Amino acid sequence: MPTHAALERYHPLLMYSLLAAVRRFEPDFYAHLCRAHHLDADRILGLFSEVEELGPAQLTAVLGELREHQAYHDIVHLAGRNALHGLSEQQRLRASLLALGSAARFASLVKQALPPFLGISSFVHLVRGDLQFVEVRDSVFARGVHSERPLCGFYAGLLAELGSQCVTGAANSAEIRCCGMDPEAQSCLFQVSL
Repeated sequence: MPTHAALERYHPLLMYSLLAAVRRFEPDFYAHLCRAHHLDADRILGLFSEVEELGPAQLTAVLGELREHQAYHDIVHLAGRNALHGLSEQQRLRASLLALGSAARFASLVKQALPPFLGISSFVHLVRGDLQFVEVRDSVFARGVHSERPLCGFYAGLLAELGSQCVTGAANSAEIRCCGMDPEAQSCLFQVSL
């Protein structure tokens, strides 16, 4: 019987976006991560073009080291924002969504864009008045980790970028509950203001 980790797969854009963001913030740390974890950004980019998926082992190892970096939150947030651009190019997120209102367009984009970056995690999209909430269960960024700060900035960045596709101007997204901060929490919760 396969293990939990053996069933988990992520879109290569997750790792590629993380590495690209690390390279932007600190090229020496990027080189270290690539050497230490046998990563090759060109190979990952090749996987992206072939739409293959990556397993969790290298991602978990890279995240373990990255969490210790002083710019962790900025790096993962930037990676999340940038991942949408690559996914949009690959999947050509439907232009027909333009006829929908911003909230309906956001809901449709979340359903299209978020799952490739979740692995075995799941999500629920909720609407409360003008606010959009996305709840992610079993986030790879917070799984088995304790932190004083939210850890899932990748998803916050991705959701902010998705929201920005739905309104004129920028949308904001913040992680308002993180499993890594509260061991009692069953999920991570993101608030998106369109």
